[in-house]
Amino acid sequence: MRLSNDEIKGLSDYLSKLIVDKNLVHQPVNIEEVRLDMYTIISEDMQLEDKLNEEVKDIMERYDEDLKSGKVDYNKLFAMIKQQLIKERKLIL
Repeated sequence: MRLSNDEIKGLSDYLSKLIVDKNLVHQPVNIEEVRLDMYTIISEDMQLEDKLNEEVKDIMERYDEDLKSGKVDYNKLFAMIKQQLIKERKLIL
């Protein structure tokens, strides 16, 4: 699922507040630093998934004829290739 920058910011704000409010950190922290770290982590994860999706699309070009003829469903093939790459690379998305 693709998130906009505003959605990433909102999620970062929510998670950092939750972490600080629930005392899930063992030392005093600056909530703004936690927000920035959360934003960076989520953004990097989104970029990783974007790159993976592009790689899947490149791989799918090998099946262009099957896709055009209707022998293979685009969405099913995309999901299958993506899951295989995730498994092989031991990614968590």
